Amino acid sequence: MTLPSTARTVIIGGGVIGCSIAYHLAREGRKDIVVLERSKLTSGTTWHAAGLVRRLRPSATLTKLINYSIDLYSELEIETGQATGWTQTGSLTLATNPDRLTNIKRQVSLGRAFGLESEVVDAARAQALWPLIKVDDVIGAVWSPADGRVNPSDVALALSKGAKARGVKFFEDTRVTGMQKKDGSISGVEIGEYLIKAEEVVIASGLWSREVAEMAGAHMPLYACEHFYILTKPLAEVQALGKGVHLPTLNDQDAYLYARDDVEGLLVGSFEPHAKGISTRDLPADFSFDLLDEDWDHFMPMMENALRRIPALETAEVRMLLNGPESFTLDSQFMLGESPEVSGLFLMGGMNSTGIALAGGAGKAMAEWIIAGEPTMELNEADIRRFSPEMNVLGALEARIPEVLGRHYENPYPGRSMDTARGQRRSPIHQGLAAAGARFEVRGGWERAVHFGGDAAHLPLTFAAPKWRGQVGREVDACRNGAAILDQSAFGKIMVQGPDACAFLNRLCAAQMDIVEGRIAYTQILNARGGVESDLTVQRHGPETYLMIVGAGEVVRVMKRMRDTKGDFRVEFADVTSGYAVIGLAGAKARDVLQATSNAPVPDLKRFGFAPVEIGLARGWAGRLSFTGEEGYELYVPADMAMAAHEALVAAGASHAGLFASGSLRIESGFRAFGHELTPGTTPQEAGLGAFCAFGTGFVGEMALIKADPPKHQIVSLLFDDPNAIPIHDEPIYYDGRVVGQISSAAWSYRFGRSAALAMINAPLDLIAGQDVVTGFEVEIACTRYGAKCSLKPAKEAF
Repeated sequence: MTLPSTARTVIIGGGVIGCSIAYHLAREGRKDIVVLERSKLTSGTTWHAAGLVRRLRPSATLTKLINYSIDLYSELEIETGQATGWTQTGSLTLATNPDRLTNIKRQVSLGRAFGLESEVVDAARAQALWPLIKVDDVIGAVWSPADGRVNPSDVALALSKGAKARGVKFFEDTRVTGMQKKDGSISGVEIGEYLIKAEEVVIASGLWSREVAEMAGAHMPLYACEHFYILTKPLAEVQALGKGVHLPTLNDQDAYLYARDDVEGLLVGSFEPHAKGISTRDLPADFSFDLLDEDWDHFMPMMENALRRIPALETAEVRMLLNGPESFTLDSQFMLGESPEVSGLFLMGGMNSTGIALAGGAGKAMAEWIIAGEPTMELNEADIRRFSPEMNVLGALEARIPEVLGRHYENPYPGRSMDTARGQRRSPIHQGLAAAGARFEVRGGWERAVHFGGDAAHLPLTFAAPKWRGQVGREVDACRNGAAILDQSAFGKIMVQGPDACAFLNRLCAAQMDIVEGRIAYTQILNARGGVESDLTVQRHGPETYLMIVGAGEVVRVMKRMRDTKGDFRVEFADVTSGYAVIGLAGAKARDVLQATSNAPVPDLKRFGFAPVEIGLARGWAGRLSFTGEEGYELYVPADMAMAAHEALVAAGASHAGLFASGSLRIESGFRAFGHELTPGTTPQEAGLGAFCAFGTGFVGEMALIKADPPKHQIVSLLFDDPNAIPIHDEPIYYDGRVVGQISSAAWSYRFGRSAALAMINAPLDLIAGQDVVTGFEVEIACTRYGAKCSLKPAKEAF
């Protein structure tokens, strides 16, 4: 077969991910698709993957994607005649301490929101399901009968066979050496001197994806780690199970282990806490169906754990210690989507050892995104736009990625944060926050202060009442009754200027942007389906000048949307995030403290107004608004004057508050947050924000909202009855015995002395609309139901 000179879509990578994308594009009717593989199909990570597929995952998105994958893998053999090796063995997850048991019970509860039933069992039942294990330290387990395994290479071959039957052309031994762009969009793929002109290019190149993306000037922050598992020769204990009988997949996360039977022996792998990174620069150029060197010294602590759990291993003969590289991301979630830097270039990778389980669902999601031009389902946690170019720093990746693998099996406690690659992005007032005792977490590359009790008020972490509750309570009180500094400098700032600035923003944003100078508008940016892509505030500084303040971590997403919307508008925009600090000052005494910093009078501002202000030796401007819902200001100060402003505020009596305090107040106030209540699949009407839409201005998504049926989902406030209920997020909500929604945000309410939450529900909407407060709701947290009441109003007004 001869390479074509043109193609609609070129996919780079012939592993399970590339094959899945090709299959799903072709299944949706796409023609003229080419897959290029530098070696042979499955020759990268795919061939040595363990092939474990577990339905229960810690998030709604991952659970949906994996459930689709399982359904697909069980059907592919019928369609293509190529076996996938899908075998429904079930899985068994052990707990040897109360926190692990709580965590796996939380996953059981989440699964029930999707109709996935799992069983919490005792140690005796666990041993009956997995007779080879020792259970003297097991305090409970979860049995998930619908889980299973596949043969990874066979899955990829089945997907490629289905794709070929629909006209996709595959070329092996075809190494991409470069890419071409035209006017900022991808235009072609180079194979040596040969060029394939393409409308779209998809990078699914596994370990090498970051380097391939760099050929086009795109950022794909992932890095590889060594990943180990042993294979034994046949064991009598496994043979005794009988021919064709399989053990469930075993997950012993407290010992960092997973295991399954394999050809009458065992496969035992690990996510060891001290992982080893590996650069693709250290791999041979022709690395294909290859493995890294065995490292028994490194694996031995995991082997000792395995011997304690599975005593039969003591007499087993090890066939091999497999060491194969896999790619991981900074936040342990995979990435997919269109490159924010290069239009028409789509990226998917960094699968974090879940590539086989996710390949079917994620390949379908990517194919739909390519065809529709935007996501067709909730993919925020995987959306590549969460990573800014600043996060694609090799030194940060080399430091962080081994920690990501090493903490793969760690309990996901609230307040958990990575230890490596810290201090990359610091607020202009970071030094002042640290001196005040801030406990920092890294979020989106930024050091964010979560509270001001330091480590002493933070550790140890727990799923129960956290150690910082008292400290955060004092910060909440300061936000209400005093004057509390909230560092919001990680917020993105985008300057918009030009003769068509107002018209452009009216197209981009749902609210009316033709506001008077000195005013701030709250608005959302929508997609063509009417879903929320971002929420933000917009300040008008002049006839042709605006400043957009967007959520931390949303600059890449918003700038991409702005470039896609610009068209012929005479407007320019620039990311000026690093040029300004944003200092929140919340509380009843905020004005008095602000006035005490300066001899110049503090302007008398109405809500959502802004004006110049002097703060000690600094000069900036103040906006009268607060994300806490309390009285206060946002102070916008040039970065080089920010510490002067901070010092003046502290000298005038201001204290400090962190993200935990502002989060609690936000939820009490019913303020929606992007990535929680607001997502690309949520409309303003569903979020209760329809009043902020200026119909008639022609904003993106307007027609979809006009044509939409009445909302079938609604964001509501919840207040728990029992102070012992501690939700985190995603917990299923029941009414009249059936699941009606999920928690989107939750926090301890210091106003009510119990947890409050925001949630998306689909019933009983008529009843809620007709009453201020509706009782009878239950929320399941770690397999226990807790009563709650519900209202369309903010918690602090309704309850």
